[in-house]
Amino acid sequence: MPIDPVWATELCPSLVLMGRRATARLTGRLYYFNGQKNRVRVFQAINSRVPFDNYVETGAYLGMTTDFLARTARPRGARVYSCELDARCFAIARRTAGRLGNVQLHHGDSVGFLAGLLPQLSTAVNFVYLDAHGSGRLPLREELALLRDCSNTIVMIDDFQVPSDPRFGWDRYDERRAICLDYIADMVDAGDVHLPSYPATDEEATWRGEASPRGYCVIAQSPALRRVLDAIPLLRRGSLD
Repeated sequence: MPIDPVWATELCPSLVLMGRRATARLTGRLYYFNGQKNRVRVFQAINSRVPFDNYVETGAYLGMTTDFLARTARPRGARVYSCELDARCFAIARRTAGRLGNVQLHHGDSVGFLAGLLPQLSTAVNFVYLDAHGSGRLPLREELALLRDCSNTIVMIDDFQVPSDPRFGWDRYDERRAICLDYIADMVDAGDVHLPSYPATDEEATWRGEASPRGYCVIAQSPALRRVLDAIPLLRRGSLD
């Protein structure tokens, strides 16, 4: 019977995090970005080309990806900002990533969180990871609207439909709300959305069946940053066709 990760991490967050870090070093099994190795390679390719000042995450959950972002940000003196709406998960994330010196955690919804960060994001270079959706909540359009004028920003959206490969899992809440190109078509040109160029089966670390691995997309909000994404072989531009 699978162990509930929230319950297990809640017992001893620091110990669980240390164990996952050790497992990643010894076995290559990752504990961040859903454990998807090619997605991490995409992030690392972006990060090596773009001097981010801030790493922003909506939906910290248990703080595992937050921890990875903090460790990535530390050598360049960058900061990590994350939020979590669920009180139980927020309490856990505070005891994992929240203790790191370059991390600022916010308990609340992602829209208010991003609105409060706008003054410092608007003139900085930012990586933003949108993952605050779930349990019927989908603040994606509001999040993207807030970030629209942050031109030096790259956005990665979790649980996004990859039209070319239905084996990537994605979130659909009802007939009107789904995390896909159609849902954001009036906000972002489909040609400016980058999707995985590889099949879901290449995410060997997490390939367990229909719902895994999770799809994602990457959106660059300036022509210069779009050229960065164009140069990454693991990505391709999207299309509504």
